[in-house]
Amino acid sequence: MRSCRVIVALGVAVSAGCGVVESGGYEASLRYPARRDPVVVRIPSVEPTVYPPTGGRDDSILRLPTVGGELVFPGDALSSDVAALADMLGELFGTPAAPSVPAVTADCGFDLSAVTLAAGSRLYGQKCANCHGYSGDGRGPVGPLTTPYPRDFRAGVFKVAVGGHKPTPDQLAGLLRRGVPGSAMPIYDLLPDSDVRALSAYVVHLSVRGEAEVAGLRAAAEGDDPAAAARTKATTALAAWAEPQSATPSVATLALGELGYADAVRRGRDLFRSPAAGCASCHQDYGRTEAFRYDVWGSPVRVSDLTRGEFRWGRDDATLAARIRHGIPAAGMPASPHLTDAQVGDLVTFVRDLGSPARLPPDVRAEIYPQTATR
Repeated sequence: MRSCRVIVALGVAVSAGCGVVESGGYEASLRYPARRDPVVVRIPSVEPTVYPPTGGRDDSILRLPTVGGELVFPGDALSSDVAALADMLGELFGTPAAPSVPAVTADCGFDLSAVTLAAGSRLYGQKCANCHGYSGDGRGPVGPLTTPYPRDFRAGVFKVAVGGHKPTPDQLAGLLRRGVPGSAMPIYDLLPDSDVRALSAYVVHLSVRGEAEVAGLRAAAEGDDPAAAARTKATTALAAWAEPQSATPSVATLALGELGYADAVRRGRDLFRSPAAGCASCHQDYGRTEAFRYDVWGSPVRVSDLTRGEFRWGRDDATLAARIRHGIPAAGMPASPHLTDAQVGDLVTFVRDLGSPARLPPDVRAEIYPQTATR
């Protein structure tokens, strides 16, 4: 597999000796649309109280400045700036039929060759664009009708990542393979590995392009050169995919055996409710109390109801431990660097089985699910 390390040629990724890339699912003349929706540059400090109605995401975002948020509107840029930015984005990222990325020297683990990106683009058009939009804006034809809204890749932020904003190839592949419980994201567990790799690479392409476009728009709003800002951001955003993620806490303490399980659950419950962990301040009544936070895209997201037993990014011990340690910054979930690995293990043991009352020790089950005590 070609990695980022072998991509070459004058600031644009090409595949040496591959010849002409056929367009497949997109017309060769099709160009990525210029961004029209505002860029969220600051979310409000006050928390939202409701989720936007179906189709109401953009209206909700437009109201953010009235509650302390800040937006940059693409329409405020001069037409000459817009044209310069469009030319630069076309030079760096090509078209949907022939996508490309700037050259990099670091190995990010994704095959970003022209042939793989073109294959990923064709697959994306068939399987993803209906929800995520063909520019990755999360506003495809079906996107406004789904709850929660499809991911907008252009911010370059992914909730599936752990200890960093960029997911690894395995994390993106896992998301495609298992879907996202509680959302409209389907399961693609029958796709060949080559298709999963191509789709993942194309998501990287859309994400880096989106970050470059945002940088250009913000530069234009501040009176700076949008094309230069886009070129610089494209380089740094792509390099960020090669940065290692923070380590996952050791979960060896979770191999407790049956004798240690009940005590671990009780310790986890007590820690969950304590100020030291702070879990209960957001997950009130273990998440059954409806509460919302703004995510980095400016949309309200519901604090997870942990009694449902749905974990969107995986329910294995290592993934849950990493979420507790590093948080989910994009959704406003804070990190807990002060907790010991043993404490993280206790929290994982408790949270993992919180949605399975039959597994909990009888006293914990009676406290959290009092209705079961009468059955």
